[in-house]
Order: sequence, then structure tokens, then C-alpha cells
Amino acid sequence: MSLTRSDMVDVSMALDLAGTKFHASAVGGATVVVGTMATVILAHVVDDPAAIGVWNDQEFRLHGPTPALAASRLTEPAPFTTTGPERGHPVHLFVRIDELCTYLGLVRHSQSKWADGELYSCHLRIDPPLSRELLDGVRPPGTPPALPSLGWLDHVETEPGRALELFVTSWYPNKAEPRPAAALPGSVPPALADFHRLAETHPAILGGQNSLSPSAELTTDERAERLIFGTENQGGWEWSIPWDLDAAGTDPEVWLTEEDEPVPEQEPLSGFLLQFSLYEASMTAPYKALLRALPRQLLPRLESCLHRVPLRPFLSPISPKHFLVGPGVIAHVSPGWHDEDEVDVWIGAYHRSALRPLGEVDIPWSRFDG
Repeated sequence: MSLTRSDMVDVSMALDLAGTKFHASAVGGATVVVGTMATVILAHVVDDPAAIGVWNDQEFRLHGPTPALAASRLTEPAPFTTTGPERGHPVHLFVRIDELCTYLGLVRHSQSKWADGELYSCHLRIDPPLSRELLDGVRPPGTPPALPSLGWLDHVETEPGRALELFVTSWYPNKAEPRPAAALPGSVPPALADFHRLAETHPAILGGQNSLSPSAELTTDERAERLIFGTENQGGWEWSIPWDLDAAGTDPEVWLTEEDEPVPEQEPLSGFLLQFSLYEASMTAPYKALLRALPRQLLPRLESCLHRVPLRPFLSPISPKHFLVGPGVIAHVSPGWHDEDEVDVWIGAYHRSALRPLGEVDIPWSRFDG
């Protein structure tokens, strides 16, 4: 049987692709059918970060414990598309709508996660990408929630601590988790003390990519000259401030130390903590939009839809980043790795709907979850 993308067939016709003998297993909310000829995935219409389904125009996500036979099929090399011996079995993707199944074509393994030898997460590549019309049919946009406001922007230049508080309380839910008091003697600067108090009810601000230490885990360097309060996720560098037993009333310089060479960040501690929180929110947001090697002359198209955060670049000693924000959207822009006339853009969104306006911008997205 030959199918064209978007064809709608009944379940029995979809299963015919697997072959005469097949084994079906439930993986999360989907059915994975392994047959002699092919593997068939039957999924449902859904739009939930934790659920199985079409994620964007180029990706399908499968979550849940997966039987060994199905795991082997989903992660094996795809068949050759030219003449020669086959190395694998094709994987066909269908989404069930009412009593029929919409065919989305062949998919191939992109990335997977395993635990104790068992596959529990598998991302499959959809190629070529789905059209907007077809995408909206198999992953309906749904009703957007209220998005975090941008009221905090008004305080960035005059009260960065207030800006941080307003941003955090609008972006993150309150999750009260009492933490032990600081173990170090003396005091920490007000900006860091306020940050730790905020982290007691919003622990996510301590980081999901890189991390800042809870108050009870602050340490000094060997000479007790610097208070180390944050680290890069792979230990590549650490952040610190001058250690002062009487730090009340100060807003010290922040040092980034890589290979024992301290280099100052451009913003003092109060501004740095806001930048760190914006960066972590963008990196850990459930929905993303990415631009790789964007010609710098196209950047104004993006900036016309967003607001620049009036702070000097974050992570300036490593890869300077400035921030652009919109309702429910945080973007950080970095210089291109290979060409000074290019930039890389990473955008994190609170909800998929927050990205939709950016989809109208004439920009070559490398990933777009809107």
C-alpha cells in the first residue's frame, strides 16, 4: 500500500504497513506496532509538554517505558534510500483523529534517553517538515493561557532587584520549599540575600542549565577572598564576588573564573542575578525557537517584535549575550561562532502561543515550537 502525507485511512489500513505478523505495545498514550515489514506508530491529537505527540513541524516525541523490540526498531538506523542492503525497517507515523488516522510519513530516530537499559524517551525526526495547516490539524493550538507581563522591565535600570522579583513571581509558580539558613558567618550583599529569599518559594530560579548555590551551600575559595555562589553545568567556570564579612549595603562586581583566571561580568551583582534568571528561564522553558547563524542584518526583523532589556551583555567573558523579551518570551542573542556578521538566537517561551507572533516574521527558523 502506498500512502501520501495527510491521507486519512482507518486503523486496519495503517496496520497493513507493518506486515502480516506484528506485535503491538502501548507506550504512554500511543501504540507502537512492530511488524515484519515496518514499524507503525499510532498517536493521538494532543498538545502537552509531558504527553506523547507531534511537538513541532519537524519532531514527534514518544515518552514512556518501551518494550525492547519496539525500542530496537525505533532507534535502529533508517533504511537506505538508494540501492543497497537495508539496515533497518521504516517507521510510519499516524495521528488518530476521530475514527481515522492521518498519515504523516516516515520518521527517523533523532535522540533518545535510556535508564537501566530501557528506552523511556524517544524523539523522532519528521522530514520534510509539516505544513502549518497539517500541523494545526494534528497538534491543535488550543486556548492560550494568560502570559507573564512585562511590568518588570520598567524597573530594570533603577531597581534591578524589584525587576527580578516581578519577573520571577510572574514566570514561575509559587512552590514553597523552606531551606536551611546560610551557614557562612557575616552577611552577604542584599541582592544575593533577596535572591535566596525569593528562591525559597521559587526554587527554579537557582537554575536548570547552570546553577546558583542555595544560601546554606555558599563557600569561599581557598584564600577566603571570594564567595563562590554559582557554577556552570559542566564545571567549566564559577561565579563569585569579593568575600566581605560585612557586605551589607554593597552591590559588588561579579567575577567569572575559568581556569583560575577571574574576569568581571559587566553588570554588578543585582543586574547579574536578573540576567542569570532570564537566561535560565529561556534555557529551561518548555517551548523553543532557534536561529543558527542568522545574518546580522536580519536581526532587526526580530527586534521589531520584542523589547531589549537595558543591561550590558551577560556572560561577556565567554559569549556575550543580550536579551530581548516579549509577553511570555525570552530571547538571548549571541555572536555567531564562525562569522562576526552572524548571530545565534535562542528563544524560550512560557507557552506555545507566545511564539505565534514570531512565526509571522520572515526569518529562517532552525526550530520553531509555535
